[in-house]
Amino acid sequence: MTAQPNIVVIFADQHRADAMGCAGSAFVQTPNLDRLASEGVRFQNAYTPWPVCTPARATMWTGVYPHAHRIIDNVYDIDNAFESVGAVKRTVFDQLRQAGYLTAHFGKWHLGDGHPPFFDIWEESFNSRVGHWVDGRLDGQYRPTVQTDACIAFLRDQAADGNNQPFVMVQSYYPPHDPFTAPARFYEPFRHKGVPFAGYYAAVSALDHEIGRILDTLDATGLREDTIVLYYSDHGETFRYRPEGEHKFVCTDDSIRIPMLISWPGTIAAGAVRTDLVGLQDLTPTLLDFAGAPPLSPCHGHSLKPMLDGWPVPDWRRAFYVQTITHVSALHQRAWLSEGWKLIVSDDGNHELFNRHADPEEEINVFETPRPDPGFDRYTHYPSYRPVIDTMVQEAAAFAQSIGDDEGAALFGQLA
Repeated sequence: MTAQPNIVVIFADQHRADAMGCAGSAFVQTPNLDRLASEGVRFQNAYTPWPVCTPARATMWTGVYPHAHRIIDNVYDIDNAFESVGAVKRTVFDQLRQAGYLTAHFGKWHLGDGHPPFFDIWEESFNSRVGHWVDGRLDGQYRPTVQTDACIAFLRDQAADGNNQPFVMVQSYYPPHDPFTAPARFYEPFRHKGVPFAGYYAAVSALDHEIGRILDTLDATGLREDTIVLYYSDHGETFRYRPEGEHKFVCTDDSIRIPMLISWPGTIAAGAVRTDLVGLQDLTPTLLDFAGAPPLSPCHGHSLKPMLDGWPVPDWRRAFYVQTITHVSALHQRAWLSEGWKLIVSDDGNHELFNRHADPEEEINVFETPRPDPGFDRYTHYPSYRPVIDTMVQEAAAFAQSIGDDEGAALFGQLA
């Protein structure tokens, strides 16, 4: 085992938390992601702090909420979002390089078109809006396969090099982001079986296959015992089911809840499922903790490393905070979710309250229940959710103030 572990970060774009076999999906089989889960820890309640690509990615690499790094929408036609848009200039990769790590990136970046100076290796990388097929032909050259080929070559080079320099490698896949497509062989389990959005689940299966190739390479090269592997997504996918008409940008769980797996056989407890509320802001402090590198400041996240031994972590967060601006309706929203409830506040006054135990699908908004009507005595028997709302408003507003999100504090404050 090396003093500083190698770090392999694999993540997808728009992968729902429930679209894995290890998460109980009835639609898709993911043997390689399931393998990661069985060898390490699966975080059952992992969330994105902003459910769209660029803001979420800026948070995962800085450890601060989007209002703080100020990258609050997708970026195009700029070289480096951290330099030209963001308020936070130093990333986890700057810190890891300073700690002696070789840094490599493959795939979708979505934080600018240029080669960021903190990556030593930048291959098959792009900002966004490229096709899933390199040659533009359906069932031609699948971009995730090309990316995986490149990172496998990198891993083999590192194993053969023998200089013992630790590395951090990021493999960022564009699918299962729409358009939902994948090599034809991955469609077969879903076609003619009534599975909705077959292309989406086919893309998840295709990515699982590519991830298996990476894991097999780590095993074959002898790197696995010195390498921590993480898998997650930047946000989920609603399939445009929500009233806002969005397939992300909203604060319901289908959009904000993400898969998150961390594996390091022999070091991290195997097969554990954690229910703690964790998020993308926790990635930067976690990676720096494993690397033995100094933390970034400010940082809104916390290292997940103490959880990976399987023990309870005292004073861990009891609620999770989400920020967003919808695109279809341009609503500014904030969400506060606890173990049993989720409150979503909007600047147009159409707020939402969901009972996460009785209504995990978030179908029934009980914010305005009961609806007093003197002509109907039965309403007097409905439960009042005002005490729940009051408590959540107080907690959320205080948290927003603590991280300097004035807009969030004001949005919750209108309900005080």
